[in-house]
Amino acid sequence: MELTLSILLLLMVGAWLGYREIGVSFLGIHIRDLISTKLFGTMQFVVVAAFIVGVYVTNATFIHFSDEALNLTHITKVLVILCAIVMATMIVRATNQYTSAITAFWGAVAALGVECNWFFNHAPLLVALLLSLIAAPIVGTMLFYLYQRVFNHIIYKGDTHLLIKNLYMKRLALVGIILGGMALAVNYALFVAPFLSCVLSEMNTTSPIIIIIAAMVLSAVMIIPAATVLHNENHGAKRMRWALPSLYALFTVLILGNVAGTLLLGLVPMIVSPSQIRECCKLSKGDRHRSLINIASITIATPIIAFLIAFVMLTVVKNSLIMLIVTCFVFITCMLVIQNYRQRRKHTLTEKALNDELTHSSETGDERNRLDVAAVTSQFNVMTNEIDIKHKELVNLSLYIKQQRQYLEDLGNSLYDLSNEDDVTLLRQQLRETAQKLNDNMRLTDEMDQFYNQVEDLHKNFVSRLLMRCSNLSEKEKRLAILLRLGFSSKDIAGMMNVEPKSVEVSRYRFRRKLKLERSVNIVEYLQMI
Repeated sequence: MELTLSILLLLMVGAWLGYREIGVSFLGIHIRDLISTKLFGTMQFVVVAAFIVGVYVTNATFIHFSDEALNLTHITKVLVILCAIVMATMIVRATNQYTSAITAFWGAVAALGVECNWFFNHAPLLVALLLSLIAAPIVGTMLFYLYQRVFNHIIYKGDTHLLIKNLYMKRLALVGIILGGMALAVNYALFVAPFLSCVLSEMNTTSPIIIIIAAMVLSAVMIIPAATVLHNENHGAKRMRWALPSLYALFTVLILGNVAGTLLLGLVPMIVSPSQIRECCKLSKGDRHRSLINIASITIATPIIAFLIAFVMLTVVKNSLIMLIVTCFVFITCMLVIQNYRQRRKHTLTEKALNDELTHSSETGDERNRLDVAAVTSQFNVMTNEIDIKHKELVNLSLYIKQQRQYLEDLGNSLYDLSNEDDVTLLRQQLRETAQKLNDNMRLTDEMDQFYNQVEDLHKNFVSRLLMRCSNLSEKEKRLAILLRLGFSSKDIAGMMNVEPKSVEVSRYRFRRKLKLERSVNIVEYLQMI
């Protein structure tokens, strides 16, 4: 049962690494237009091969699972470390904080070393822990700033076209993905090698075929979740200027800590957490407070919780069945907490979206009502102005009629007085004077001129709009247009202008030609629409 539980937990930890750390390492790198299907398959094959080779050739004795200071089998120690990793990562994740299985691994290994009384006596392992948890993120941050300056100076500050700059960045990203994938494969090979070694030794087999198959299964468990994360990411060009230096900084740290330190110099490996280095690189972005909290959660909280859990299991809980029950209980509880948090967050976001939609709809309705009221008010003002204009026109017209009536009454009285005149010569002379006054009044009286001036003043906007359509209008044609717009007939206009109706018809015809109106268009309706 311990062997089965260890294998299941190892697969669970591998899936966590793929989903939370391998996939996160490549977020922000968008080169889908450069990677063909064959190239992508080749890259996957190279990464899997590096992982398998790393598992096969790595010496897993640096953790000293064979130490017999405790009355525990090798597989029980593996089970303790895996349970501590699973529970620590789930507990930290349940609090909505960032965590890492690598830092949890170092916390559990420290608990095993303290309980077995060999951790502080084994200086290389202590140095590897301190370098992995402290030195690696510091070096990664320094390398990130260095790579960022180099890339900005070489690529973005040059005079090359923007498309060429983006192409250079994508080429660098392609190289970084290949090298970074291989370095990550070696890093996680160093992580799973001691567990896999103990599991295979418990199965009493060291067959290379079994090792290769086990490594292939673990690599698939890690790569599939990572590919899912990358596939669901919304890639953006702006993030690549930050993600590319971060990827190269991670690659360099992994090369220095894993390949150079372990494979070449034979030292205890620095199993580095990519999530930890990535959060350190995020200090260059805007939300430094959140990045510091994430770094503290990964570097301090996660290994301490893993250390406490492993220490309790090593000293108190030595029954594998109890370990299984406690691990399952913690795992299920944390999953329920995480799911509840996600549901509450989704509910909050949905409620906020609905409130925003209701607010937007209310604001849109208020704006629509305001526009409707403004339109009605504007139309009311226009109609009020037209009514005022019509009222003034009627007042002026009635005043003119009154004046003409008074003049005609005076003229009638004068003719009545002339009817009593006996002197024919004087009568003729007075009749001539009266006829002359009548003709002068009919041509253009001062009142008529004043009437025209008032009408033109009231129709300034109309005359200006009319001149925009036909600029070469005479004063006579302007007055004709005003009188036509007011609805006077040709006969009325002829009487007001003291001309023949035929002359008015000729003037209307010429006026239509200037306006370039068709015969089917009513000139009065046309003028009233202006």
